Amino acid sequence: MAIQGATGGAGTGVIPGVRFGHVAFRVADLDHSIRWYGAAFGAREAFRASHDDGSPQLVYLEFAPGQFVELFPNGKNPIQVPPDPIGYGHTCLLVDDLAATLAHLEGLGVTPTAPPRQGRAGQSLAFIADPDGNRIELMEIPPQSPIYR
Repeated sequence: MAIQGATGGAGTGVIPGVRFGHVAFRVADLDHSIRWYGAAFGAREAFRASHDDGSPQLVYLEFAPGQFVELFPNGKNPIQVPPDPIGYGHTCLLVDDLAATLAHLEGLGVTPTAPPRQGRAGQSLAFIADPDGNRIELMEIPPQSPIYR
């Protein structure tokens, strides 16, 4: 279905109040992932739901007010990414100081998957992976960048 003339975006009134809520991952070890996101980014548990038997069903971790990652336990089979896939690519976390963020993560044994670089909009960026291999882009956006808000 083609959408003619859709220019959407924040403040356009196309869908009042639309904004990003969270990204969700199924993880192999829920407690390990909770600790990792906490140590790496200061994410805190905001909500936990349990099955009737008391086992964890899902956990929301909050990075900043209203910014969440949702974790589901008992992931077993890593997704094999084909060459040139269509679909999900990565999650981006905005940081105030990329160099300081990378130094902090290095202290936790987390290294970028490639050297940090400058993006086309003047932002600094680097990619890492969480314990389950989910790609995370870390991005510092300077005020002069056209994507700065």
